[in-house]
Amino acid sequence: MEILYFSSVPSPNEFNRIKKTIRPDVNITTYGMNESGYKFHTLLMNGLSQHKHVNIKSLVGRSVSHQTHLGLYWKKRREKVSPNLEYIHLGFFNLPIIKHLSIGLFSFIYTLSWQIKNRKKEKGVILDAAYITANPFVIAACKLFCCSKTAIFCDIYDYMANVQDAQKNNTDRITLKLARKISNFTYKNLDSFIFLTEEMNSIINLYKKPHLVIEGIADINMQSFPKSDLPSHNFDSKEIIMYAGALREAYGLKNLAEGFIAYQNNNAELWIFGDGDFKKQLYDYTQQDKRIHFGGVIPLSEVIEKEIQATILINPRPVDQEFTKYSFPSKIMEYMSSGTPVLTTKLPGIPKEYYNYLYTINGDTSADITQALETVISVSKIERFEKGNLARTFVLQYKNNIHQTSLILDLLKKTLRTQKR
Repeated sequence: MEILYFSSVPSPNEFNRIKKTIRPDVNITTYGMNESGYKFHTLLMNGLSQHKHVNIKSLVGRSVSHQTHLGLYWKKRREKVSPNLEYIHLGFFNLPIIKHLSIGLFSFIYTLSWQIKNRKKEKGVILDAAYITANPFVIAACKLFCCSKTAIFCDIYDYMANVQDAQKNNTDRITLKLARKISNFTYKNLDSFIFLTEEMNSIINLYKKPHLVIEGIADINMQSFPKSDLPSHNFDSKEIIMYAGALREAYGLKNLAEGFIAYQNNNAELWIFGDGDFKKQLYDYTQQDKRIHFGGVIPLSEVIEKEIQATILINPRPVDQEFTKYSFPSKIMEYMSSGTPVLTTKLPGIPKEYYNYLYTINGDTSADITQALETVISVSKIERFEKGNLARTFVLQYKNNIHQTSLILDLLKKTLRTQKR
């Protein structure tokens, strides 16, 4: 099957090159999208490439802007990362409005030529639903040929539905209306939808089209870590609680810091890695309690190493906010893959089957976190080690990126057969 995957996710090499073009006076440290989204789409593409008789063209509209990145014209770049996965980074003029029109036009031209070239083959187009400005161009180019079209929703934004997510997008009224009209055009012309939670389907898929829920993806490459090596640090003297991800108060960082400070255990440390608007306040907490260590942004490979060293990996995201129904924290999957036991709040977006492998926080206040830490640390280290390994086995066997992408391929083929009837 031929797959065209349209998103803003570049190849790893291009990702690193883009970071070097950030203007010196701009206070951003990475690419123009969050790390979790980048990793999710990359794992999907890598998973798809592992299937026989599947060829993927990853069409990329790079998420840069004139305000944040140097360079007036960004030329087209192609990179083949495996025998059946090639990235095509579209060229564009890096100017307001013109950039979006450039990417839209070039995405239309490339998609049309891809359709013509593969007109006698099974074809599927996968869109990142968040890229609303260019998706209609790709959809339009698909009109002339038989092709299965789906979109992946990694988050719910204001322009998608009446849900205020954790990022609190401040979109003005006219722009929001236009964005919703563009999104609605895309939804009408899709053959199926892919969501992180079932709740997403109820507010997005108003046309009752086929849909698939893929709450997350585990990196199958984590299987290369032998079980005997995971996680040996659990038997050392220090009890290390670790959080890695976006530093937002809405994600429970304040409750985590205050809950840990109230946890009276001089043998415990709290490690926090990431970036976000809570960073300044986090520095204050590190001065208040020397057991709290803030490591900032580090490469993903180092994050995973730290996760394996930790005693407990924690997700303190509050449960009483509407957006939690429409999200599955990607860090949960990464945490579980490490083999280190995971402590999390009981989020509605996490399927019940996961709780067989997780320790839970009964509430989302700082006091609830303190109580949960006391309870979990009181469990024997052997028992915690075993639970962590059970979680690792579960996600690497049933939620890895090869297994999850097989479900996507089945969905594409099913809707393609429907078109041909």
